[in-house]
Amino acid sequence: MKLNAFLLMLFFCWYLEAEQSYDVVIFGATPGGIATAISARDENLSVALLEPTGHVGGLSTSGLNRDEGEHMDRRTFGGIYENFSVAAAKRSGSDPNVAGARLWQSHIAEKVFMEMLKESKVSLYFDQKLDQVTKENARIKTIRMSNGQTYSAKIFVDATYEGDLMARAGVTYVLGRESSATYDESLAGVRYLDKPLKISPYDETGRLLPGVMAGDPPQEHSASSIPICYNIRMNLSSDPTNSVAISKPINYDSANYELLRRAFKAGYLKTLSSIIAVYSMPGNKRECNNRQYSVVSLSLAGEQTGWCEANYEQRDLIYKKYKDYTHGLFWFLKTDPSVPADIQKEMNSYGFCKDEWTDNDHWPWYLYVRAGRRMIGEHVVTQHDITTQTDKKDVIHIGSHFIDSHHVTRYAYDKDHIINEGRIWQKGVCFDIPYQAILPKKQECENLLVPVSVSASNVAFCAIRLEPTWMHLGEAAGIAAALAINNKQSVQWISIPELQEKIMARGIPLDLKK
Repeated sequence: MKLNAFLLMLFFCWYLEAEQSYDVVIFGATPGGIATAISARDENLSVALLEPTGHVGGLSTSGLNRDEGEHMDRRTFGGIYENFSVAAAKRSGSDPNVAGARLWQSHIAEKVFMEMLKESKVSLYFDQKLDQVTKENARIKTIRMSNGQTYSAKIFVDATYEGDLMARAGVTYVLGRESSATYDESLAGVRYLDKPLKISPYDETGRLLPGVMAGDPPQEHSASSIPICYNIRMNLSSDPTNSVAISKPINYDSANYELLRRAFKAGYLKTLSSIIAVYSMPGNKRECNNRQYSVVSLSLAGEQTGWCEANYEQRDLIYKKYKDYTHGLFWFLKTDPSVPADIQKEMNSYGFCKDEWTDNDHWPWYLYVRAGRRMIGEHVVTQHDITTQTDKKDVIHIGSHFIDSHHVTRYAYDKDHIINEGRIWQKGVCFDIPYQAILPKKQECENLLVPVSVSASNVAFCAIRLEPTWMHLGEAAGIAAALAINNKQSVQWISIPELQEKIMARGIPLDLKK
């Protein structure tokens, strides 16, 4: 018996050290990664989908429960995304054919994704944290995980929100926001769309309050290393049979919410929805998001800056900081005497969802990373490409979302005022997303596709960073991988007309005029 156990242990150790080889290896089981994997399998390729966490679906199974259809042109949707969103909405008890956004529940979306992956026979591996990338000239040969497992492939795909694989592969990227001068973009850089608010940013000792960043407000339209804000996109339940009470957090300190207390006193905030974006969803649940325009909401000004370059342990600590803040905010809104009675009453009607994220104390697995690293490829999609120069010969998907950035930072304007910075909210037009947007420069890597952390300026990324868009780009990436493999080409030299023909055959339109 002891011998058998010893042999089993040896086999397990050998398995971890053994190199596994596939046609395509995808890092990140986000919706974009899932679409890439299914698309590549449809092209008869062997596919491995590697996920750093223990769950698939990225934000679509971590609290983002809608497809933003109210801010997009549904004529641009199709393919794998359409199959997923219809199934997830129907099984969540929502009508997928209503005007506006399709809605689903996170745990049901995960089941739908898992069934789609199983049906496509995708090899799925959890708890795969990237450790090392080995390249030969301009090609990735292998990627090694922190558990010792190594994967080789003909084509690799980075489908993470952070762009982790492309960064480790030596692909040029940018973090944060370019200045207006970089690409001649009127919406770029630091932005003061909203006026200073009459709230003192200092406590009685002259120190800045929690949530106010040190330093003077930067010059408008200048570059910033700070990306779009992050938050936990939480679900709450108003059904007593499916809720867990929101208890007082450990180490709770109401002083962390003094800025919010002062905003109430100044009369800026009078409803719960003026603080948190609260959306109705199936199952008597509420989807809670950072409010795009609010004095104080679910984001932590400036805390998003270090996420992408942090290691996995450091990211866990950053996530915990967001979780502690969010939990404390809920408790503050439920109990603090400064909170208006109507807001307290509404907040006390909610609990954590008993049927969501049951292995994580009912908290989402993913932090809402709105923008991570962005690749700098042969062509950088800019504001001009999504507003005026919208037609592209190598189009692989039509984008259509608003140009949307929440507040990014918050500073002391003077001793009596704060100012929030970074917001963009501009209705856009339909715009072609070119194949070049998912391509690294050939001299940097010729067997990597990047359908999520695409080559775009911050302004353009604000209109691209939607899960339906990423799923469509992922589906195109799976087809492109097959063309490159079958024709023994680099991803930069495949036939664009053949790629476009295959995309349209899957029900994804590339020209709304036809």
